[in-house]
Amino acid sequence: MTKKEFVSLLGEQARADMAKTGILASLTIAQGILESGYGTRELAVNANNIFGMKAELSGNNWPSDWGGQTYTKETNEQKPNGEVYTITAAFRKYESMAESIKDHSDYLAGAKKGSVLRYAGLVGERDYKKAIQIVKAGGYATDNNYVSKNMFHYRKMELDAVRHTGSGAEYEY
Repeated sequence: MTKKEFVSLLGEQARADMAKTGILASLTIAQGILESGYGTRELAVNANNIFGMKAELSGNNWPSDWGGQTYTKETNEQKPNGEVYTITAAFRKYESMAESIKDHSDYLAGAKKGSVLRYAGLVGERDYKKAIQIVKAGGYATDNNYVSKNMFHYRKMELDAVRHTGSGAEYEY
């Protein structure tokens, strides 16, 4: 699958997901591109895991349709001081990209830190920069440059061309 084909498929599914969940389609697309390397990374290829979703996510619970299958691999993490280290982790394995997108959105909409929503304010947010900052602040990734990396893909793919309307979004590539 080419990069353009991946983005087109991801965009179509993210648009449909946004209509159901209120999670910004451009956020789903940019995160999917970054986390999966346009669908080419090991986790995307072998587990349909487009977003790097670990099997256990910071002790969070949320309504999830994930079937419980896992895929184990090494992954890099980063400390706040910038030190990068490698761990072996179990990641969620999905039957399809659509299942990965749904679980990602369900997580972003419902994960809690204690009794507070981890990504409070994300559902319904239409400003991409605010949305990705909410995701990073909620602890989605340990990468200190996560916001700027997502912004790079957002601008590169011209994701501001994702038209957000009350009935969904129109993706233009």
